[in-house]
Amino acid sequence: YYYRSPRHRKNYILSFLFEFDRESDTYFFAYSFPYTYTDLQRYLHFLDQQDFAFYKRELFCRSVQNRRVDKLTITSPEPQATKLKRKKTIFISCRVHPGESPAQYVAHGMIEFLVSDDPAAQIIRDNFIFHIVPMLNPDGVFLGNYRCSYLGFDLNRQWSHTSHWAHTPIYYTKREIIRLRRDPSVELDFYIDTHAHSTMMNGFMYGNTHDDSAFHEKELLYPKLLDMNAKDFSFSATQLNRDPNKAGTSRRTLGEQLKGAVHCYTLEVSFFCSTVAGSKLKAEPYTQESYMELGRNVILTFLDFYRLPNPHRKSAINFNNL
Repeated sequence: YYYRSPRHRKNYILSFLFEFDRESDTYFFAYSFPYTYTDLQRYLHFLDQQDFAFYKRELFCRSVQNRRVDKLTITSPEPQATKLKRKKTIFISCRVHPGESPAQYVAHGMIEFLVSDDPAAQIIRDNFIFHIVPMLNPDGVFLGNYRCSYLGFDLNRQWSHTSHWAHTPIYYTKREIIRLRRDPSVELDFYIDTHAHSTMMNGFMYGNTHDDSAFHEKELLYPKLLDMNAKDFSFSATQLNRDPNKAGTSRRTLGEQLKGAVHCYTLEVSFFCSTVAGSKLKAEPYTQESYMELGRNVILTFLDFYRLPNPHRKSAINFNNL
């Protein structure tokens, strides 16, 4: 509830009541569901023990405080029969802003689906190579920072001018993406950086505007298809822009450097809720499971984008209507 506080010049103050009903418990108040550096390491260790032929975990680099920055590669071992001429490569990163734990659950849902025995996951592994850096800012996560790194940098404003020492995970991620783009044996098509948003509802995307009208239309196609697959994703809230205030972000920097060749997006999800049928009056609070469900739908949408069989879709998409 709100009340006018005489201690704050009679401004309205948001307040809440909470009953501590178990004296022996320790209580924590969090902005969203926590997902720690240790949680991630335990999950990746669990995946290591499964001995999947299609899964590889490597130490990508170490943070300023010497924590692991992992890179996962998920794809069927060669040779595999693919419906595409050549496997498409998709690069996904997450948790550059440590306080945005909903994004981590989205990434968790992506990984969990990619390694599952779902028939769609098998088709995806046969046709795509996924590179995933699930936690770009492990120091910030470990220290409990909301937005910055151990050294106080907002790492998602350092992509234009990266320091090998001060912005180590960004430096290595950017270098790897550019290397993949220049490799003639690799067909890098997508880069998605996963975030959480503190004021908007639903999931949505930021993309880049392009002078090439055909590529600009293709930039809109993926979020349109995701809107069809995920009830909590909002195409109407999705924007393509060249906002100068975002010039140092991964989406803007890589969009410029890989112009007209790679689709670069920021995927956002609300800290709070999604709306039912687009109505702001019918809000559905996010849960850990619904965040992970959005991650699964992000992966499934690649089947529709490349017009591959989607066992989860009952009817074919009429692309002429998009």
